[in-house]
Amino acid sequence: MTHIVVVGPGGIGGTVAALLARTDQCKITLLGRPGAHAEAIASSGLKFTGAGEFTVDVEIVDDPAAISTCDGLIYAVKAQNTAPVLKATAHIEAQCFVASLQNGVEKDDALAATFGRERVVGSVAIVAGERPEPGVVHLTFDGLTRFGELDGSSSQRVDHLVALFTAAGLNTESTDQITASTWSKMLGWIPIGLFATLGRRTNAEIMSNRVIARSYVDIVRELATLARNSNVEPLDLGPFHIASWVEGTVDDAIDKVLVSPLATSGSRHSAFSDIAAGRPTELCAILEPMLADADERGLELPATRAMHAALMALEATL
Repeated sequence: MTHIVVVGPGGIGGTVAALLARTDQCKITLLGRPGAHAEAIASSGLKFTGAGEFTVDVEIVDDPAAISTCDGLIYAVKAQNTAPVLKATAHIEAQCFVASLQNGVEKDDALAATFGRERVVGSVAIVAGERPEPGVVHLTFDGLTRFGELDGSSSQRVDHLVALFTAAGLNTESTDQITASTWSKMLGWIPIGLFATLGRRTNAEIMSNRVIARSYVDIVRELATLARNSNVEPLDLGPFHIASWVEGTVDDAIDKVLVSPLATSGSRHSAFSDIAAGRPTELCAILEPMLADADERGLELPATRAMHAALMALEATL
């Protein structure tokens, strides 16, 4: 049985943990903050809703020192919390792999700096989950999860992870292009988050609106120039058909955005959920290093910068 520690039992981490635990192929330990959510899981188990409904008994701890070793570590905390969380968990000896289901294009480098590059398996999850109440996680969208070695090689540990996640019921595959996959998700995810927070709209309301889709395509294309300047070629990935959206005319790209699976989904962006709850989002923590990189490369990204500045102004009021 594979012992996996999931750091961050929120919408995504909790959803993945619940589905993996139900397979009986994994021993799951959750590491989370003290509070009502952790208390509810400890006393009544972790309840999953969305694609079915069930409750699993999983171990949960709120002190990183309580964990010394495991087979695999999976991080699912918000981007702004990565540095302190990695510092608090750097002592944990992951025998097989360390992976991050977080957002951002720098997450795997942060893991490599902490645990060594040979321990890191790249991963990207286009999965939407929420934590509607303490002790409960709710799956709203399962787009795609990918695992891959950072050097593009094949490996037994990647195959094992894919098998575990597939057995858990998640749409999962391996890839030899994990860096491009991570970037491609961000190229689609970031603009939705900006419109979701500033316009207070769901994913479907954004992706099915032609006026918004026009500006959405503009930002996707701006960010794609940064990816290509970083020697990363965008891919079509799950609901984010980035390679298709950055080629051809803008009108053609808009038409393709309007038929994305997200245009009819019932999900909403995690950043929207944060703003609705009066919390800062992780978008600034993700975008600021990307914009700094763009500065160094002499790339303007005017639409992205304007939306980021507006979000910063909004978050300053929280």
